[in-house]
This record gives sequence, C-alpha cells and structure tokens, in this order.
Amino acid sequence: MTEPIEVTITAADYWASRPVELVQLLSTCTLEGGPRAIPDPFGRPVDPEKMAIIVSPAEWAAHPRELQEALAGAVASDAQDPGLAAGAIAPVGERLTLTVEEAATLLGISRAFAYEAVNTGTIPSIRIGRRILVPKAALNRLVGADPPEPQPEPAQ
Repeated sequence: MTEPIEVTITAADYWASRPVELVQLLSTCTLEGGPRAIPDPFGRPVDPEKMAIIVSPAEWAAHPRELQEALAGAVASDAQDPGLAAGAIAPVGERLTLTVEEAATLLGISRAFAYEAVNTGTIPSIRIGRRILVPKAALNRLVGADPPEPQPEPAQ
C-alpha cells in the first residue's frame, strides 16, 4: 500500500475562498514529482495558524465544496481559538467524525437545534479541547442507517 500524498497549504484563509483555483493546483500535486506545498500567492511569511495539510489531494479535488468548507472551518476555528492549529484535513469520506454543523446539515435540522441535541445527549458527541465532534458511526446508529448487529440465537 502506498503512503497517501500530503500537500501543505500555507494560506488556508486565502484558498478557502478560491476552491476552484485550489482544486486545479491540487491536481498538479497528485502527479509524480508534483509540488507538495501550495504557497501564499502574496509571498507573505508562513503563519502556522493559517496552514493546513491536505491528505489525499486527488480525493479533495473531486469535492471542491467540501474542500472549501473544511478550509473555512479550519480558518474559523483558528479565529475563534488561536491556540488551535488547522491540522490535517482528511477527506470527508475518510473522516470518523463530523462537526456539529455538518451533522445538522445531514440531519436536516438547524445548527442551534443540533447544538441543543448535543448538549442534551440526543446526538452523541465527543469533545476534543473546545471542539465538539459527532462520530459518524454514532450518528448512523441514531438514524438507523447501520445494519443491525446480529443477535445471538436463543438456546433451544
């Protein structure tokens, strides 16, 4: 199995508003010997708070809207809590968790109602630092999307 390609984006705040251009750049990163970093187009010094590492850029290139949301979320998290680094962003399909906002969208409920449901325990969640995440598996079980687990046969 080959190691996934990682691409460092040094200006996530800039690229979050330009997903189409970013997707074009990520496409070149998937080529053999392609660049492994996308610099700030203005040549500003690298700010660790505005960096993101994209794992599997080809997967993200196929989903520009999700890429834009992930980068915007990373930038927003940094703005709210400067101690949080943007970190690595795995493709949506590979992530084990969703943000509360993403879970709300999938469930077709408002953001406020989703946070209320998380606070009451109706929507299962985990907390990492200040961040609240909803495990996909728990959300699937909540809505009955997972196949039922086999029950042991009663002894006769």
